Amino acid sequence: MGILGLSSKASAKKKAAVKKIDTKKKVVKKQVKKVDEEVKQVKKAQKKATKKRAPKKVTSTRKAKSSLKARAKKK
Repeated sequence: MGILGLSSKASAKKKAAVKKIDTKKKVVKKQVKKVDEEVKQVKKAQKKATKKRAPKKVTSTRKAKSSLKARAKKK
């Protein structure tokens, strides 16, 4: 093969194949990173949702009525 000059052609093919694989690897890596970030955000939101918050202190009767209505809607 070396004498015919085909060795360089063969190695070029191998290099091209490796390059294709590397580009695929990069794409997959990016996708994995994106999914990981989404999972992180969802977990954070879930944690936030489970935390109980104490009701705000009410200073006037109007605010008391509105806060009671809001609480009733939640349940």
